[in-house]
Amino acid sequence: IISVGENCLIGANAGIGIPLGDRCTVESGLYITSGTKVTLLDDSGKLVEVIKARELANKADLLFRRNSQSGAVECKTNKTAIELNHELHANN
Repeated sequence: IISVGENCLIGANAGIGIPLGDRCTVESGLYITSGTKVTLLDDSGKLVEVIKARELANKADLLFRRNSQSGAVECKTNKTAIELNHELHANN
């Protein structure tokens, strides 16, 4: 089951093929399938390991982004809180 945790943000034209834990962010235009190779980065941005996205399923506080120079999908701990503009996201 593909599920989205609480307070997640999935950017425009992005998609997921894995369940996200709470407070995860997927940048605009990025599609993550279970077999996507993801480069894990530590807090200083250094390579930890390369794994398949399915290994990150249901984990909280992650930021998924694409490296603009190499094209690699990267994942690091998402330390920022995101608050949506309630006026823009109201269903009037």
